[in-house]
Amino acid sequence: MARQEHQYFANRVFHYFENVAHRNKKMTADHFVSEGKRRDTIYRIIKRCEETGEVNFKSIPGPACVKMSPRKLAKVFRKDPNISVRAAAQKLNMPKSTVSHMKVHKLGITARTRKKAPKYVRDQENRAKTGLRKIYKKNKRENLDYRRRDLRDLRSITASWKEVCTFSGPHQA
Repeated sequence: MARQEHQYFANRVFHYFENVAHRNKKMTADHFVSEGKRRDTIYRIIKRCEETGEVNFKSIPGPACVKMSPRKLAKVFRKDPNISVRAAAQKLNMPKSTVSHMKVHKLGITARTRKKAPKYVRDQENRAKTGLRKIYKKNKRENLDYRRRDLRDLRSITASWKEVCTFSGPHQA
């Protein structure tokens, strides 16, 4: 916003210099110094206007900055929460760094890294080292105990439900 304010001030100075002070530098400088502006700033603006003939600043070099509303980015992440920053950047045609920054700082979405799950192989037990085989069997046994206990609980719930459903009340003959 400071650039726009400086541009507006330069326009005011040049307009005063041309139209009111009739190209008198000292009169222009005195007028804006009374407003609290620095004298060397006013002389620099007048000098630039006389040399180039333009009041406007030069454009900022380099590629234009990406202007993207966070709404579009939020829409992409709402549509597919598992989309990566890279894929979202390609979809919106903008830099990955910008997408990442907007995702974390503007949208407040926590950045996470996808981690691979270990692959389960059927002959895993056979390939396990001898020291690890005991641990594998122990864990396998514990998992089976949990499954049996869950199955037993499920059967008891099912049986009690059947009893409730088959209750013969006074309305039946």
